Amino acid sequence: MRRMMAVAAAAATIGAMVAPVIVGAGLPASALTAARIEHRGPTLEIHFGFSGPAPPLELSTHGIELWVELGRTRIAIPPRPLFGYETAPIASVRAIELAGGRSRIVVEVIGKADYAIARLRGRNEIVLRVASAGADPNIAAPMIVHDDAPRRPAAPVARAVAFAPAPKPRANSRAQPIASTPSNMSEEIRQPGHFLVMIDPGHGGYDPGTQSSAGAEEKDLALQIATRLKSALEARGIRAELTRSTDVFISLAERTRIANRAGADLFVSIHLNSSPNTDTTGIEVYYLNNTTDRATIRLARMENAGAGGYGAADASNLNYILTDLRQNYKASEAASVAKMIDAQTVADLDAGFGLKVNALGAKMGPFYVLVGAHMPAVLVECGFMSNAGEAARLASADYQEVLAGAVAGAVAHYFNADLAVGNL
Repeated sequence: MRRMMAVAAAAATIGAMVAPVIVGAGLPASALTAARIEHRGPTLEIHFGFSGPAPPLELSTHGIELWVELGRTRIAIPPRPLFGYETAPIASVRAIELAGGRSRIVVEVIGKADYAIARLRGRNEIVLRVASAGADPNIAAPMIVHDDAPRRPAAPVARAVAFAPAPKPRANSRAQPIASTPSNMSEEIRQPGHFLVMIDPGHGGYDPGTQSSAGAEEKDLALQIATRLKSALEARGIRAELTRSTDVFISLAERTRIANRAGADLFVSIHLNSSPNTDTTGIEVYYLNNTTDRATIRLARMENAGAGGYGAADASNLNYILTDLRQNYKASEAASVAKMIDAQTVADLDAGFGLKVNALGAKMGPFYVLVGAHMPAVLVECGFMSNAGEAARLASADYQEVLAGAVAGAVAHYFNADLAVGNL
């Protein structure tokens, strides 16, 4: 893969170490000067403040620990800056100064946990959010709002604590430097324009997909949203192409072949959902994997209908592809970008239209259109055509514009590596 950084694995196992994520680069030397923790419902949000711009960071998981390596940074806070305020799912937070001007933050968790980490531009801050596994399905959204949306007064929190600068730990301190592991952290990250996103408008031609009660067809709305997404990505300096730009039929297998031939760095398939329950609304983002969830299997069979009869969730050729994907970490990266897209679309649509969009989350599913991609691949179900109100919004140019901009923003976060989502 042509990217110079890897997104942290979305399902690290005990004792496993995944490829690092690099966040921010080419910044001047800085000092870690403050740390505070805020309780926001089921989630703990830790803010790390710096004397200058937030430094380059390298993220890796080590069993029950998340390591945040900081380039060109010295420690100016206590070795246990949040001692006495560390509550489940966080067991401890340590700040450690390493050799060569580097430092490390070590966050130990209790049990299985989800995390999201971001460098907030203009705030000299790195924010880490941690929640028990599954407790906060939209864990990245608040950080996206903090970073991208107009500034609003912070909501009251149950408890917050901050620490002022403190002397550097002595050599005999409890925070003895941990031996640094070899690092491939680069001081340069490829510019967004070097990346290529292949956008796949679902269905087309004689395959209309689902239909709204007003007669709008999925194939048409998917193409409209995909076209807007292409423009939104290009406006952010990211190259983008469409698998189809007109109302033509393309087989599911051919769609990823187009992406592979183009050497795409990310594959995004745009679809619209349907449910027997017409009250159902919301956004779902899928990445390739097997599942036993009945609703997902039903949706996959509906979307896979154009694959020459393929549709069984336990098909042997799909299992073969899944094994290969796991070996190459494509599924892990796809899971991370799916969570980013889910979080950003919900946050932006809520803010842009005053809605309470139903956040259905990032999920795994056996979608044939994602099989065979040589790059991370996700399928975005933008909303439910079976719900009259949501179908009308999905047909609106304004709604499509915000939706496409949100997906593009999440993709930009992914390529710039200034946001990462995963679990321990």
